[in-house]
Amino acid sequence: LLREDTKLMRWTCLYRATLIQDELKVDKFPHDRHDLCIKLAILANRRPGKIWDRKIWKLALATQEDSQGSTRIPHGLAVDQVKIPDFSFNKEVGLQFGFEPLMHGPAGESENDEYLKVRLSVMRDSGYYDLNIMPLLALLNLVAVSLMCLEAKHLFQRGLLTLNIAFVEIGMRMTVDKHLPSASYQIKLQRILNEMFCSLLFLVLEANLVYNLDNFGWSNKSTNAIDAFFGTIALSHIATIVYFYYADKRKVRGSLKLD
Repeated sequence: LLREDTKLMRWTCLYRATLIQDELKVDKFPHDRHDLCIKLAILANRRPGKIWDRKIWKLALATQEDSQGSTRIPHGLAVDQVKIPDFSFNKEVGLQFGFEPLMHGPAGESENDEYLKVRLSVMRDSGYYDLNIMPLLALLNLVAVSLMCLEAKHLFQRGLLTLNIAFVEIGMRMTVDKHLPSASYQIKLQRILNEMFCSLLFLVLEANLVYNLDNFGWSNKSTNAIDAFFGTIALSHIATIVYFYYADKRKVRGSLKLD
């Protein structure tokens, strides 16, 4: 509906958008944050004398006065009805509107104009990984570290139990990989799984080391000191991974003011 007297046009559109994953950076998965954007512009008939002459028809956000009482929402959008599966957003902030410079037209004859950029900042819902994968992964590695309490001569028991835990983590990795985004680079959760698995292999190598030192005549006190040293390193590694994993979640939630 176009009104020449008020220079207002009521334009209602329903958009269905398809999200293309290739344009998203998921290296922080499952604590990745994204800005979903829709760009709206008038590309045709914007020259002087045309129906959408840019000197006459300026792009601007509708206000309560412009709506003439037809809606109680200034921008004409019910933001709380936005639903994005597996993602959360701050409903108090909602959609953000802004005008950006737009260059269009043939090369050498480009025209300066503006387009409306609608942005929604979202965060992935990571509860499945936060409550199921990470606690179990950390607990498995803690059990493996606890096996260092066995004396150096018990290589078979230490190595066998640690490798059994490693096989459990391989099964977890195969299950989790089915739900991870497809990317050509390593994402955070893959790096954590790799580090936890490599630390188990490191514990097996350490068990072999103290076993051979025990056979060479080293005292139990010396081999126990080596176990304590490397056990402290392993525990620190687990604590560091867990701390920064949940710290990233708090950081992203804080940036979106979800807490």
